[in-house]
Amino acid sequence: MRRFYFLVCSLVLFSSFIVLNADASSFSFRRADGGKLIGKVVESPGNAGVSFATIALLTKDSTLTEGVVADENGVFTMSNVKPGSYILRVTNMGYQTLFVAKVSVAPESSIVDLGNLTLLPEAQKLNEVVVRGEKSMIVDDIDKKTINIGKDLLATSNNVSDLLEKLPAVSLDENGNPQVRGKGNVVVLIDGKPSSLYGNDLPTILQSFPANLIERIDVMTTPSAKYEGDGASGVIDIITKKSKIRGINGGTRVSLGNKDNYNGSGNISLKTGKLGMNATVSGGVRNMYWKRRLNRENFAAAQTTTLAQAGRGQNEGNNLFSRIGANYDFNDKNSLEAGINYSRDHSDNNSTLLNQTGLTNGTITEEFIRKSKSNGNGDNVNMSVDYRHKFAEKDHQLSFTANYSIGSSDGESSFNLESEIESLVKQQRTFRDNKGKSLFLNSDYTWPITPKSTLEVGVRSRISSNDNTNAFYTYNTDQQDFVFDPAISNIFGYSDALYTGFMTFSQKTDLWGLRAGLRVTDYNQKIKQISINNEFGVHFLTLVPSLALTRKINDESQFKLNYSRRVQRPEAGMLNPYTDISDPRNIQSGNPNLKPEFVHKAEMGYSNYESSGGWGPSLFMDYSNNAITRIRTIDEEGVSLTRYDNVGRELSYGFETDFSQKIGESVKLNASGRVFRSEVVSDIAQIDNRTWSYSGNLNAFITLPMDFRASAYLNYEGPRAIAQGTREGVFVANMGIRKDLLEKKATLSFNIQDIFLSRAYKSQLSTETYNQNSLWQQTNRMLNLTFQYRFGKISASGDDA
Repeated sequence: MRRFYFLVCSLVLFSSFIVLNADASSFSFRRADGGKLIGKVVESPGNAGVSFATIALLTKDSTLTEGVVADENGVFTMSNVKPGSYILRVTNMGYQTLFVAKVSVAPESSIVDLGNLTLLPEAQKLNEVVVRGEKSMIVDDIDKKTINIGKDLLATSNNVSDLLEKLPAVSLDENGNPQVRGKGNVVVLIDGKPSSLYGNDLPTILQSFPANLIERIDVMTTPSAKYEGDGASGVIDIITKKSKIRGINGGTRVSLGNKDNYNGSGNISLKTGKLGMNATVSGGVRNMYWKRRLNRENFAAAQTTTLAQAGRGQNEGNNLFSRIGANYDFNDKNSLEAGINYSRDHSDNNSTLLNQTGLTNGTITEEFIRKSKSNGNGDNVNMSVDYRHKFAEKDHQLSFTANYSIGSSDGESSFNLESEIESLVKQQRTFRDNKGKSLFLNSDYTWPITPKSTLEVGVRSRISSNDNTNAFYTYNTDQQDFVFDPAISNIFGYSDALYTGFMTFSQKTDLWGLRAGLRVTDYNQKIKQISINNEFGVHFLTLVPSLALTRKINDESQFKLNYSRRVQRPEAGMLNPYTDISDPRNIQSGNPNLKPEFVHKAEMGYSNYESSGGWGPSLFMDYSNNAITRIRTIDEEGVSLTRYDNVGRELSYGFETDFSQKIGESVKLNASGRVFRSEVVSDIAQIDNRTWSYSGNLNAFITLPMDFRASAYLNYEGPRAIAQGTREGVFVANMGIRKDLLEKKATLSFNIQDIFLSRAYKSQLSTETYNQNSLWQQTNRMLNLTFQYRFGKISASGDDA
């Protein structure tokens, strides 16, 4: 805890130093006093201001001398411009680049008014996007949706986890794992690379990654063959900011929350000449309280019994994330980027659970209280190198990426069972020691065959290994000591090697667009149950095709049809046969006999986006005939065993749309919603669940007097069919208010998450051997006050740093 307080104090001092010195002449990039250029960037037709356009001042040999970013209304000011003749370049996503020649600044001039600089909307291309409104709005592409992380989302989000739950079709489960259209098994990438390179615990990674490092997030519900075939529900690619313009910029953020929840971060980027550097550090303390309830009727024995569980717990921890990177542009055709990331996480968990077993007439036959404590530590180091080469031929490009990651985690847990029945009294301990490493290699080549057709090919390899030790000890009253129990302990080794190649072909005409692709993957798994000297391996060769078609209606609208085949390969945790008996009435185990799940995904949609807003409705279908899901069985003692299995057919289909609208100058709305049917059917497991449901979310941003802005977020994930039962709907409501300070270089914001404490996860399961109702809910409402300060003449992404 003291280490985090030291980090927060350091960040506050760093913020104060920046505030006092950001405008001082000590920056080596500050030029001598000169003229001032002013102007406004507008779009045609209508002359509406273009928010956050990038304005660069070039010499006659195209050397960059100054750069600024326009404000929300397209207005910009460029100060301290030396006398001379320049070329002005104006760029913004979705518009044609504008060059203004012979911009002259005379020695005697103080202000040069350039008036309105008009950008023309760029005609939609196959591999480009159409901007819909301001930077924080959604962008539609042929095979993905892009969400630009503007200032509104940043003001209401401290980390990537906060950002994700505001995106169309994306939600988080009770553990913080992303879901797409209400389903898990989502591949999360960071800059196109597996998030596992940053560590094995995805929720912790997302909570540790500062939101202000993110430029945009791409959500792909029917990914092209360019992306790895994993992720039956879809792919989320988190794109971080890059320093592209000469200068120095950065920011700090400190957030104070109730119930001992705090976090802080600082980042700085430097670009001078051919060299760019960036550094980031963030840390946080999290504290979450929860309650759990379970009621079950067990029919497996001759006489029906009941199980009632009620418990509460606390999960607390702290994390640290840091990275440093550098990029060097050798020339206009060759660039190199390298970086290293370090993350550390510590957790402490405590819980108390009352267990009552009885008969249907209300008689309690046995009762005990299970008290558990656990702690864990995790470290991960990731090193990366990226090289890009542009050939002399126009737009030919070769890229190469190498990533190496090494991590470890350890921890221990204690379980004490207290009861008046002597045979139930137990003391147990487990010790965990996990180590892993992975190597990721990637190379892509882009070849524009003609001005209207492009071929892209690539190869990937990923090699990883994990060693997991779970040692279980039970207290022996005769020996007065904890004794190792080999029957439920496990040493588990896992390694995999993936080799894959892909090819995509894109063709466009004035009205039609096509992108077709095929990925071939050779995948090998080796599993070692070292404790029982058992070893086996599996091998899969898979084909993942994809197809996307678009038909342009006009400059703002198009139809599209997408298809993709996905594969979910069993992960190490699903395969590990280790039996977790921390809850003796509900034990869990892996299944080393799992087979891959193949999912067919299809989508047909229409989009129409204009400067004031738009919408993108679509019909979708996901189908799998070998679905991997959790199955629960009950024995005669009323003890349940849960493990993953291949159960049979899983189908979901429905209607989905996203929507954005600007109402006047004060209100912006982003929303998405869907109506769908989910079905899980298995003759072998005797499952037949079919449910109609609906889900949706709404983001509203409102401009108030005195430079205040308010925001509200609502999300509802409707009930859906799951194996052996139904999961109920979940509603979440958040809100916030913010104010810009210090000439919009700083922001003070106040946010409330889960206003009504309605994020409750409930499920009902029913089979021939049992009926069960369960609840898990976080019980502390999250409030936080956040201060953010940004410095520098220009940001890395053309938005708030």
